[in-house]
Amino acid sequence: MDWWDQVGNMADMFPDTPALAVDMALHGPDADFIGYGLAYGLQSTATPIDVYPDESSPAGLEG
Repeated sequence: MDWWDQVGNMADMFPDTPALAVDMALHGPDADFIGYGLAYGLQSTATPIDVYPDESSPAGLEG
């Protein structure tokens, strides 16, 4: 599959977190085997995904 298709598909699944979408498409698991299933599972969870940490958290202080 073309990587642009993967980026577009992941961006559709994660519209509020474009960095996660690009990372899943370019560096994540193979989309055809587990990538889309994993993305769907993350998308349909009741708990929101916080990929942009608060600046006061240890991860946010890393820059």
